[in-house]
This record gives sequence, structure tokens and C-alpha cells, in this order.
Amino acid sequence: MNDSAGAALPQETLLAIIAVQQEIVEADLAFSRVMDVVVRRAARLTAADAAVVELHEGDDMVYSAASGTATQYLGLRLRADTSLSGLCVQRDEALRCDDSEDDPRVDRDACRRVGARSMLVTPLRFRGAAIGVLKVYSASAHAFDDRADEVLRLLVGIIAASMHRAREYEGLTLRALHDTLTGLANRHQLESVLDANIAAKRPFAVVYLDLNGFKKINDERGHAAGDRLLQCVAERLLSSIRDRDLAARIGGDEFIVILDGIATRTTAEETVHRLQQRIAEPIDENGASLSVTASAGWALFPEDGADPDTVLAAADAAMYARKQRA
Repeated sequence: MNDSAGAALPQETLLAIIAVQQEIVEADLAFSRVMDVVVRRAARLTAADAAVVELHEGDDMVYSAASGTATQYLGLRLRADTSLSGLCVQRDEALRCDDSEDDPRVDRDACRRVGARSMLVTPLRFRGAAIGVLKVYSASAHAFDDRADEVLRLLVGIIAASMHRAREYEGLTLRALHDTLTGLANRHQLESVLDANIAAKRPFAVVYLDLNGFKKINDERGHAAGDRLLQCVAERLLSSIRDRDLAARIGGDEFIVILDGIATRTTAEETVHRLQQRIAEPIDENGASLSVTASAGWALFPEDGADPDTVLAAADAAMYARKQRA
């Protein structure tokens, strides 16, 4: 904090901002947690009706964290090219609207919808670029002065490093739980999900998939083609299962899928057949058509095993038996 900031704000406000920094340090490092702390304190310190973190995603600004009257609009998407927040990101500078009813820079209909008669937006920067904004707004016109502007500026200065650390932490967490080549869950995450499902006593099916013909493609076409094929198989698995299911790569050309809530062999068989058909579709690799098939075996919890090792072993044995018969 510089001397001009200290002169502009009363001591209690500066102490409150320091408290925000301390709360962020002591909170867990999830990016969402950092944003929640920021919007809560930003609204309080500026006496705003609402505070929002909007992140720039494609052509939109997205309400990614919200407090006060904005809470009900979490997830709201606004066009970046017609909003004050989008202009803030574009210019990479703080902007203030004293009255949205006569400010041509704002989306007046959107302001009316969320109750933003006046607002203040400050860019959030990550690795040198504006990635979104911290915004406060009020249902009253002319609600914010230079002091509120300074509060947001100081908050953004504090949380920029925290956002960087949060995103770096999430990157480490992502790498710890996911296969680096395909982005699917790795064995560690697979085991965690199996433990959680078994503890909850929810029925599920475990599908063990082993690719046929992968080694030949890898040897003849090279590792780059082999890697692309594995990535394509992973993409097809993800697009073929539900959000509550899990797809994992456990090494080489072996994949496991957990199908949540599947309790009958008929349903499991139908789902597995659909996955096999999807995997077998030709893949275009630099103009060449590649294709593999997958041998599959499945097992049900709790019918085929009451613990992770047993149910996985049952699915593996079923896959091996079918592969031998093929």
C-alpha cells in the first residue's frame, strides 16, 4: 500500500483491508473460495448492495462469485461488448457509472434486471492480462466516490497474487488427480471415487476397457499418433458418459469407467456396448484413418465385490476372459 492510499482512506478501512488479506491467507486456496472472500468484503467496505467477480469467457462476462443482492444471479452471462465490465477488461482500467439510466457504456436492460443503478468496476489481472473484473453496484444513483474506487484498487492489488496462487494450486491439484496425456482421472482419483461410492453404499458398475490394435499403431505410426489416438478415445468416453460417471486412464491403453447408479447387468451391458461402438469409430490422423476396438469387462457393486480391489479385479477378469474369447 502506498502513502497516497493511506491518506485517502481512514485507518479502520485500511485495517479492514488488511483483515481481508489475512482471511485470504488463512482460507483454503481454492479459486472459488478466494473470490467468495473478495466479494463479501468488497460489498461491505464500499457500502454497496452487491459485489461480483465477473470472469471474461469468450464473448461473455460471467458472474463467477457474488454477494448481496447479486447472489441470486450467480452464473449470469452478459455480453462483454455491451457491458461496462467488458469495457473495463478491454481498456484494462477502472471505470465508474454514476447512473446507468443515462450512461451509454452500459447494458441498461441488464442493469435494470440486477438492480444496478450505479456501479464501479476494477480489472482483475492474471499474468499481466485483465481476466475479469471486481464490481460493486447499488440500486441508488451516485453511490460511489473516489474512496470506494481506492478500496477496490487496494483489494484487487491484494487478491491478484492470491488468485495467481489459487490457480497455480488448482493446476497442481489437477495434475495430481488427472492423467497428464488425456485429462481423464488417474488411478488416485479413481480410488478416491470408488471409496466414496462404496462408503455411500450406492450401486455402480465398473467397466474395464483395453484397446486392441493400439500397439501396432503406436509402433507403425509413431508415438505422436498413438498419443492422439489415446486422447481421442478419452474424448469419446467423456462425451458418452454422464456427468456423475467417471472415466479414468490407469496406464498404457487401459481405461476404467465407473457408471454411477447402474445396478443390473443388462443396463451395464447396454452401456458398455455403446462405449465400444463409439471407440471403434474411425479416427482421422493427418488424413489417415485409424481405428481400434476395445475389449471390455464389467462388474457390479456390491454384487461382484464389496471393496475397491475386489470389484476392480472382477471387472479386469471379465475383460480378460472376453479378450481371450475374441
